[in-house]
Amino acid sequence: MAVVVPLDSRQASITRLLLTETGPATVEAIANELKLTSRVVRYNLPSIETFLRPEGLRVVRRRGVGVWVSGDDDRRQAMLTSLGAAEGPRVLDGEDRKLQVLAALLDASPRPVHIGDLEGELGASRPTVRRDVRAAEAWLEGHHLHLQRLPGVGIVVRGSEIDIRKGLLSLVLEAVPAERLLSLMSEAALRAPQRADTRGLAEFASRLDLPTHRSILTQQLLEPDDNGPMAMVATLYLAIVTRRVRAGRQAELRSGQLRSLIDHPVAAAAARIAAAVEKEANLVLGEADVAAITEFLLGFVELVDASLATQADDEIVIDRLVASAASRLHPSLGEDVQLRRSLGEHLRRLRVRLRYGLPVTNPLDQEVRQRYPDVYRVASEIVAALHPVGDAVVPQEEVGFLTMYLAGSLERNRLRPKTRVTVVCPAGMATAWILVSRLSAEFPNVEITRVVSKTAFESDLDVAATDLVVSTVPLDELSSVQTVVVSPLLRERDLRHLSRILGEPAH
Repeated sequence: MAVVVPLDSRQASITRLLLTETGPATVEAIANELKLTSRVVRYNLPSIETFLRPEGLRVVRRRGVGVWVSGDDDRRQAMLTSLGAAEGPRVLDGEDRKLQVLAALLDASPRPVHIGDLEGELGASRPTVRRDVRAAEAWLEGHHLHLQRLPGVGIVVRGSEIDIRKGLLSLVLEAVPAERLLSLMSEAALRAPQRADTRGLAEFASRLDLPTHRSILTQQLLEPDDNGPMAMVATLYLAIVTRRVRAGRQAELRSGQLRSLIDHPVAAAAARIAAAVEKEANLVLGEADVAAITEFLLGFVELVDASLATQADDEIVIDRLVASAASRLHPSLGEDVQLRRSLGEHLRRLRVRLRYGLPVTNPLDQEVRQRYPDVYRVASEIVAALHPVGDAVVPQEEVGFLTMYLAGSLERNRLRPKTRVTVVCPAGMATAWILVSRLSAEFPNVEITRVVSKTAFESDLDVAATDLVVSTVPLDELSSVQTVVVSPLLRERDLRHLSRILGEPAH
């Protein structure tokens, strides 16, 4: 009896794609979808065929047509289900390897990591690991951290402990889906061990004891049912602080900044949180670590200091912000009382951070930029035109915060401006309506203004009533309107392309 070798993670991804396709797919299309090379896909097809054959399924390859899996639909579905639970050997793609390299270097800092250790951890050759390290270096530079190579010793990340912690926070938020983080924070994660998840940095996040830190924050700060983004970020940050302190990495702050944070009213809440962490984790947090928690809390807790009373020119700044947003996005923004109140509270917090010289950071900036690109552009223009607050220039990070407030108002009042889209297809219209249905379901902010054939579109170039042309066939380049060519079924790569223009899909 022949023994069937389990699929590795890369082969499982190819198999999963083939089983979900209802028709032939070219090797090139499969490679593009999974960010692989065509050679890698072809190399793995025989192993996949051997794996599927005992289940009555067959991999069919036909020149000029493509590759597909033939067999009973029930067996296809059963195999898809079993692939979800399979734990074959892991093969990391380039992006995953970069994430793992970053996590290993940040977690070890300021201790160097030998490149041989990275080879063993990633299961990759030394030249491959060196390429991944170079790719990680650009990410580190963007987070105020630097990579130092020590001949005969290894590679080490240089930077302040505060920046190391923020780097780990940003890395996990970028690499682990929000729903997965929320799952890891739940009490159920403590009671029932979950299947190992090696996607992104989920495995690293699972070792942070997130449920315990979420419980601490719930007792000291958060509402029990608060599953909002900032509650998730705060839990993750606190868990990273604990991990770093347990490893002997203490925070360091300038004396003036340390004193400002110790004397701040929010320091009392930070001290209570720190005391709870010390009790639960059986460790000691130094004065600078408590101050670092205070600094983080200043980013999202509503401050209740008497010095935060509204200043005379605050209303003038808010009026300018709201009027500018209303003229660019939607007139009804000017009547949103909640928007004005939120901006007022945020402006007072911003004044405090600027007064004390505290960093202004927004860990969700990248996510907000991707989900609301149109609102982010408007927010960038508004912040660029904004005068200094007091004696300080408004930081660029405020673009993300302003985007969050404006997008929240638009979503709350269902005012999000729609993008006008013209759909173009070949002579037959059936595929166009499939595409229309998918576009409407994935991007609620889209308004389909025209559905026309290629011939009709090219004979009547009415581009004044459209912001974007989505076509299933190539068109002559139009200088006045953007054109995107997609599959009628809107494959994953099409969604990624459109999301860069329209924002993230609805789910």
